[in-house]
Amino acid sequence: QKDMPKRQTLGELITNFVSSIWSYESKFIQTTRYLLFRPGLLAIEYTQGKRETYYHPARMYVFISFVFFLLFFSLPDQEDKNSSIIRDSNGKMDTTATLNAIREDLNEKDSAVARFLSPEFIDSLKRANANRKKDNNWHFNLGDKTYKSVPAYDSMQNLLPPEKKHNALERALVIRGIELTEKFKESPEEFGKAFKQMFLQNLPNVFFFLLPIFALLLKLLYIRRDFYYSEHLVFSIYYYNFIYLAGSIALLASYIPWIGWAAQPGFYVWSAIYFYLGMKHMYRQGSGKTVVKYLLFGSLFSFCLMLGIFINLMIVLYKV
Repeated sequence: QKDMPKRQTLGELITNFVSSIWSYESKFIQTTRYLLFRPGLLAIEYTQGKRETYYHPARMYVFISFVFFLLFFSLPDQEDKNSSIIRDSNGKMDTTATLNAIREDLNEKDSAVARFLSPEFIDSLKRANANRKKDNNWHFNLGDKTYKSVPAYDSMQNLLPPEKKHNALERALVIRGIELTEKFKESPEEFGKAFKQMFLQNLPNVFFFLLPIFALLLKLLYIRRDFYYSEHLVFSIYYYNFIYLAGSIALLASYIPWIGWAAQPGFYVWSAIYFYLGMKHMYRQGSGKTVVKYLLFGSLFSFCLMLGIFINLMIVLYKV
């Protein structure tokens, strides 16, 4: 710690406060600018010891990921932005009333519905309205068998030869399905709501635990290069920071009428190109080798991501 005087005058207090804010803002703005438009630069600067000029990658990760998931969970669904949707007293979409309003509105050539609602959206409303008339009694189905209770399931299994009986994992899933059917039989729509909410809430943890695996895959791909695992981890954190920052921008841009349609595809294209350029700048290899490792990394990490999502599904299934 610096040798600071124990007591400060008002002028010294204000000066130190302003300088701290200015230093923080200038670091954050410069780091954000390079993070968005200079792939790999911040990781290179960090590994070379040039760290005081930029905002710390771990602290930035905490801040930007918080902002991204706050926007992700707080912004309304796309369907909620459409004023033509009619909702009942519980806030749920009244598909019958909405369809009737759409039919009337489509007769007006210059109506907002005629200009903005796609045929696919109208068809989805029709399907939703048809699904409301179906039987909402939930049973856990496996193939052509329906198990309404655990004893019924056990009886059915006992009739099968050993080679056709379920293994431990299959048995656990079927029994859990029966338990959920019983738990939500009075209000089956609540199951989907609770499951979705818990699954999305666990996503930040999935991505966080995949971060060291992200860096490990880079370490394996560049094992012959002189890089510490910690340096791959720094590169990974900066790429995560970019994803959360670009994702936040894309979420906000999706609500701007004239560019909202391009927000999501633009984010995917931007993220893919950014990662390739970041690998190329960070590891200083030719385009051919970088493309091969880029594709190999994409395949390996996609598998890890699907595994992480599957584990998340299993955890939520047993917690909901």
